[in-house]
Amino acid sequence: MCSYQDQTIITLSREELEALLRRVVREGLTRLLKAQPLSPLDDWGHEGPDDPDGDTALLAEAQDQIERERTAPSPRIDRERARDVLANSHIS
Repeated sequence: MCSYQDQTIITLSREELEALLRRVVREGLTRLLKAQPLSPLDDWGHEGPDDPDGDTALLAEAQDQIERERTAPSPRIDRERARDVLANSHIS
């Protein structure tokens, strides 16, 4: 058990306390930011195991889709036309 005689009392002004708190928070945040990667490119932990066959299949599928868009593009409207269509649509 601790008695008051074992404790030291330090008196701080409000400004000193605010400065101390800011410093502690700043140091804590700095430590956290250094400990964690800031970009998914810095941490590939979310990726599964290497799957070259799956990667090849995914690439082939993407290339097929690009080629389909080249030969038969999907119909598109520009932004202004899309706004007009949305503004004039009546939802019942």
